[in-house]
Amino acid sequence: MPERVLYAAVLALLYACSGPPAAPDAGDAAPPSDAGRRDAGSPLPSAAELLDPSRYDCRAGSVEPPLRPHPPGCLFDPTCASRLVAAHRMGTPFAPENSLSALRASILLGVDVVETDVRLTSDGKVVLLHDGDVDRTLIGTGAVGAMTLAEVQTLAMRIDSDLPLGDFACDRIATLDEVFAIARGRIVVELEVKELAAGVATAIYLRDQDLFADAFLLCDPDECAAARAMVPDVPIMTRPRTPEDVAAEILYDPAPALVHVDVTPPFL
Repeated sequence: MPERVLYAAVLALLYACSGPPAAPDAGDAAPPSDAGRRDAGSPLPSAAELLDPSRYDCRAGSVEPPLRPHPPGCLFDPTCASRLVAAHRMGTPFAPENSLSALRASILLGVDVVETDVRLTSDGKVVLLHDGDVDRTLIGTGAVGAMTLAEVQTLAMRIDSDLPLGDFACDRIATLDEVFAIARGRIVVELEVKELAAGVATAIYLRDQDLFADAFLLCDPDECAAARAMVPDVPIMTRPRTPEDVAAEILYDPAPALVHVDVTPPFL
């Protein structure tokens, strides 16, 4: 079975993703000049310097990604050797975490993958939220699993003071339908499973909506097993905790789309 292994400490949004292309591999032609490159000691640009918030916040319309230097299916192609860029919690330097505004920003920047988190509401709807409760990210309190979708979507998102000065008043906790209405065909979505039942529901959704080319689950062994029991071919990224786990996890059939290995003592 084809397989691809990703060794990464963190999938994080790189501010440099909209800057000059990465240095070429040995043997490639040298770039014409160093114009536009930043000195090693110079500060990174702010989110607002990279992208005008009006292009992706509540004032924005539809968004399209810039032309990428690799084909759209690179992530799932074991022959594609391009370096890819991922955005943590959809693009948190630019907008509230896991918001649709953050998703639009990542698309405009040409990011390849957005990472987000799946949980269930009390009425069984999949929503994108990192924490088990809403206290940190929404203007409200309580466990998301104790609220219906209608209830949790009445809560506005908290706007951190270090975010760009955009209009994020429309942002609410997002559903899978809302995310893929924007993301499909434009950016791949990594769906980190926070609850086993949410992972199963998301796997079924991806199958029913024909989204295997647009998304994958990041799951622990029990979560991957439960999702694959319901949807045997759902794309997954496994996260082994020890080197011994790697050999076992790439034996999934179909093989994982990726294997996420943290740079932690067991692997060093």
